[in-house]
Amino acid sequence: MLKRIKGRKGFTLIELLIVVAIIGIIAAIAVPTLVSTRGAAVDSKAKANLRTLSSAQAAYLAKNGEYGSWAELVADGYLDDTWTGQKLTGEDGVTYSETQEGGPSGFEGQAAIENGKTYKIDETGAIQEVT
Repeated sequence: MLKRIKGRKGFTLIELLIVVAIIGIIAAIAVPTLVSTRGAAVDSKAKANLRTLSSAQAAYLAKNGEYGSWAELVADGYLDDTWTGQKLTGEDGVTYSETQEGGPSGFEGQAAIENGKTYKIDETGAIQEVT
């Protein structure tokens, strides 16, 4: 009977359990890293969109002598029509809002991220985290 068992090919239960345990350990290490990387990417995209808004405002200011509302920026072609309205939510779950409509003295926009962070930008072009 011992010869018959030794002649079989395949994995033992212990070997399979060890492989499953190793895969579990690797997954436990990799998943949190992937989640935090995705969060950092969403933060970066929100900041980039706020910089786009600031650049559009600077161009509008140079042409018109004052900052414009989002509707004016879209109408004049400085922003695409996804910025229509005073509040919008992107496909990444970030909500952008025009907290101060553009005028002679300045503008302010915000990006609220699902993870609870909120960033704002104003006429200075500096992005700040709102606490």
